[in-house]
Order: sequence, then C-alpha cells, then structure tokens
Amino acid sequence: MDVLNEYKKLVESDVFLEFESSSKDFYLVHIYKMLGGSNESSLEFGFYNQETDRIVVFETNPIRKRAEEEVFKEAETIHPLKLENVKLSLDDALLVAEQFRKEKYSSEVVYQTIMILQNIDRQVWNITLITLSFNILNIRIDAQLGVVVDSSIHSIMSIGNKLQD
Repeated sequence: MDVLNEYKKLVESDVFLEFESSSKDFYLVHIYKMLGGSNESSLEFGFYNQETDRIVVFETNPIRKRAEEEVFKEAETIHPLKLENVKLSLDDALLVAEQFRKEKYSSEVVYQTIMILQNIDRQVWNITLITLSFNILNIRIDAQLGVVVDSSIHSIMSIGNKLQD
C-alpha cells in the first residue's frame, strides 16, 4: 500500500479541503493501519492541533472525517510527521518487522499487526504484533533508514497488572 498516494488522495478530497479551510492549525502527526484478524482497517491519518490539544482522524476508502477528540499522549507535545523524510514504505516496514520477528522471536505466531507511522524523537514505523501466545511484540523501525531502533515484548497478561498499579 502506498501511503504517499493515499495521503495525496486525502488532501485533495472535498472532505479534507473543507476541513482545512476552517482548521488551519492542524498538522499531520500519524498514519495508522491495522492488519490481520477480523478488523483490517483502511489507512487513517491523524492531524493534531497543539493549541486545543485535540486530534482529528481521517479514514480512507471511503474518505471520511471523524469528530475531533482528546489526544492520548505521553509527551508534552506531538511532533509533526514529515512525509518527505519517510523512505521506508508500509510494505517494506512490514518486511523488516517480519524479518526481525523471525530472527529474534521465531516461536511467536502473529495474529494481528498494528502499524503507526509517527515522530517519536525520530520518524518511526511503530509496529505492534499481537501473537497467538498472548504476547505483544513492539518493534520501532527508523522510517528513513529502515533499521530497527527499539523493540520489546510483553505478555498481554502483564498489562492488567500494570493497570492495577
């Protein structure tokens, strides 16, 4: 899937142009895609307004705008996503993640994949693999260089313990 072509279709759509004409202070912060399981999604593009601390998400196929909502964030602000600096396609990011999984966690069988292209100190494909053994494998891939810059694995069962603390 070509993220840049989908983005171009979005920003040229009537839905987006109407939004942009009345919402000047929003900027692109993430691209989201879910694969596998029964919930495969179209690409979603998130636009953030730092002044209001709100986000608007656009879905593709068909293009539609969701209502503004509060932002889930850990950092003080959300950095813009600069697509001109993204050299690794969605499909290539999936290949890098799969190769990494095979090398480091070959016994894990992936059930669902969640992909977010975002700027976390650098632009990364933040890929979360949910496995049949109830593990969550997170792999961050530099979106310009195509190399794994961070990874972690946790049991889904440990999330409940963290929420109770």
